[in-house]
Amino acid sequence: MKTKASIDIGSNSTLLLVAREVNGELKVLCSESRVTGLGRDLDKNGAFIQESMDDTFDALKEYCDLCKGFAIKPEDIIITATEASRVAKNSSAFYQRVKESLSLDVKIISSQAEAYYSARGVAFDSIPEKEIIIMDIGGASTELIKVGLSPFEVKNSVSLPFGAVRMTGWIKEGIKEQKLKELFTQFKIDDFSVKKLYCVAGTMTSVANMFLGHQDFIEQSVHNAQLSFKDLINLYEKFNDYTPEQYLEQFPFLGKRSQTIKGGLCVAKEVLERIQVENIIVSTYGLRYGTLLEGKIKDEFITRR
Repeated sequence: MKTKASIDIGSNSTLLLVAREVNGELKVLCSESRVTGLGRDLDKNGAFIQESMDDTFDALKEYCDLCKGFAIKPEDIIITATEASRVAKNSSAFYQRVKESLSLDVKIISSQAEAYYSARGVAFDSIPEKEIIIMDIGGASTELIKVGLSPFEVKNSVSLPFGAVRMTGWIKEGIKEQKLKELFTQFKIDDFSVKKLYCVAGTMTSVANMFLGHQDFIEQSVHNAQLSFKDLINLYEKFNDYTPEQYLEQFPFLGKRSQTIKGGLCVAKEVLERIQVENIIVSTYGLRYGTLLEGKIKDEFITRR
């Protein structure tokens, strides 16, 4: 079976997946994550800061070298970039540099594409329900996705313009309550109310790993981990006064994510309260799984070339 690779450049982290599909199952050969913070200070500057671009470029170079070890050419890697890249005024110039230096073709995709490919990744797993709601907390946005599973169909989705990085900034600036009031006046999410919510991406996989009490990230334990909304609230209240240094000391696996995990927990709390969630199932599958399984990005999902 052909070995394929996908990279997801988010507003907080840059992720690599190398895998092959064998007899209806995905055999993961390499899975990597680097917190690169492309969405850092984006609301203030309207552009990527140099440190974040350097960190992202270094991660992409490292991933490119890893893929060569699997005989995957740079031009064959499926690479997507999401909310921060849609917003930043210097994103096109940055990705042009990436293409010229590393031969990597980064596609900036729409929020609808984020919903589709994230749902595609989650739906690859064995799920008993015919319809589910998925939440994907990123750095700069949070997707809620209503998905039919038999056959697969994205029935509805909304992209809320706040995530772990943006919320962290709002908390520091003392404007969290004002921003939340504005946001939930503009975006109505009643259609996504559900008792059992499926969650993907770095914030909620980290929350699950914290809930399990691990100091290292143990993907096998996190995938399909279950916790209740009360468990989430307990985590939020227990750690709400922690500094990034205290998060890192207690949960070393967080690394640079210790800077934004408080914001991520706050996003989860605010959204889950409003859609009346009781139980949470966490999936380590998501956008990079969906794009790898599809094998390409549909033209209608590309926002900038």
